[in-house]
Amino acid sequence: MAILAVGELKPAYAALVAKRIDSTFPHTISILSQLEAQGLINSRHEGRIRYLELTDSGKKVAKVLRELSSLLQRPDVQWRRLERIKQMFASVKSSEAAALQLGPLRRDLAKLKSKGDEELRRAAEQLDVMIAVATGRSPDH
Repeated sequence: MAILAVGELKPAYAALVAKRIDSTFPHTISILSQLEAQGLINSRHEGRIRYLELTDSGKKVAKVLRELSSLLQRPDVQWRRLERIKQMFASVKSSEAAALQLGPLRRDLAKLKSKGDEELRRAAEQLDVMIAVATGRSPDH
């Protein structure tokens, strides 16, 4: 996600990348350092700001990642993802285990609800409500 953010942001610098990928600033700095060590990004300092840009290799990697992301957003892939979440929900027995195992799945469902077609959105919403009830949380949170 960081490499895609560097390619999309103009200008790109660590604080903006961190915000785009929903990460902490220190973690983002670590990721960006690794990308630079791999030759995928270059950085240059102007005053206190370190601007970032993709190298030629980084541009190739970003292109492949965008293509992969596009494939993963296809409706059939999203429906399979929803089905896997349903199976995980069905396999959880106790309410204590439910909170630990199912709580994180609500974030995945939120993504499905925002990107899917209307039928997928409704199915994801229904499952989200069931998981919220099973974990003792409000369906809106």
